[in-house]
Amino acid sequence: MLNHPQPQTLAWFLLLAASFVATSAAQNAPFVPARDPQVVAFAPSGKLVATGVSGMSDGSFPPRPHPNVRKCGVVAIWDVATGKRLRRMETFGDLTQLAFSPDGTLLAATRLYATGDGLTLHEVRLWDVSTGRPVKTLDRCHAFDFSPDGKRLAVLSRSRCVVYEIGEWTKEHDVKPLSGAVSVAFLPGSDRIVGVCRDGEKFGLRACDVATGENAAESLKLDAPFYSVATAADSSVLATGHNDGAVVLWDAATLEPKGQLNTAAPGIAHPFFSPDGKTLAAGSQASGDVVIWDLASRQERRRYTFDKGSFKTMLPRAESDLVRPEKDPQRFVFSPDGDAFLVGAYGGILRLVEDGRDIQRFGE
Repeated sequence: MLNHPQPQTLAWFLLLAASFVATSAAQNAPFVPARDPQVVAFAPSGKLVATGVSGMSDGSFPPRPHPNVRKCGVVAIWDVATGKRLRRMETFGDLTQLAFSPDGTLLAATRLYATGDGLTLHEVRLWDVSTGRPVKTLDRCHAFDFSPDGKRLAVLSRSRCVVYEIGEWTKEHDVKPLSGAVSVAFLPGSDRIVGVCRDGEKFGLRACDVATGENAAESLKLDAPFYSVATAADSSVLATGHNDGAVVLWDAATLEPKGQLNTAAPGIAHPFFSPDGKTLAAGSQASGDVVIWDLASRQERRRYTFDKGSFKTMLPRAESDLVRPEKDPQRFVFSPDGDAFLVGAYGGILRLVEDGRDIQRFGE
């Protein structure tokens, strides 16, 4: 014989249920930023990925990560096979770059941050992947790149481009033509480094010899700002992303334009090459959508959409400011074998190129 719940018991159950719903609603309040990564990275082994979620500071000086874990910035390292989080490092501000060193032992990130009175506290920070402990912090720097051999790190500050030797952290030299560049990238298999440089109200590419620091080539100048440059594995072509889904291809040796592709998606296009350099993809910073092309034929191979794939920035800049690299973070990357790509949407999704299946998700 079944026992029916007493009225008092039923009332208590309904009260608990209402309390749970109210608590869940509060935890998902609209003023809490979405926990989607602004930046993602793949380890060279293919066994680890990293994600970076931008966050608020506690408002003090010097600032620290926000005490509320739902508002705190987080850099995390994940196991690809299990989706388990292995390391968690707190931070704040806008994360615009994230990358493993070529040997997979270090993880580096760029953070942009400004106080309410306009004091900028940008930094490039490196962690030991095995422990999550900080290895090096380069203050007042807003961009970086590892050399392909993993022996050097180039960093940009407001007025300098400096190449460091990793490990000893002895400064090698300044690459003066790239001083104050927006972003920087080593060219694989060459002795050059290229930067996105601002010239008055225009933006262009500038390539320099790493050893001598001498200027080697310059591109034509574009009126609209752009913030990053992607390099192919064979150093034959570069790609830059622009507003309205435009992707411009450049000859890596001469920096002359070689053509243009378009995602037909709103917002800034962020290009990224497959490890073998045969495939070029571009993600929309407005939606997270990804378009994949065969580089040789320039024919579209795949197109994938992501609902609610946009992201939020924390740095208080005016819409009229020309240089806004936080609008173009590194939230798209291919896996080392080129069979899948990682996108900073829904906490971070690893998706197969050929059929679009989601094979892993990472999230707070």
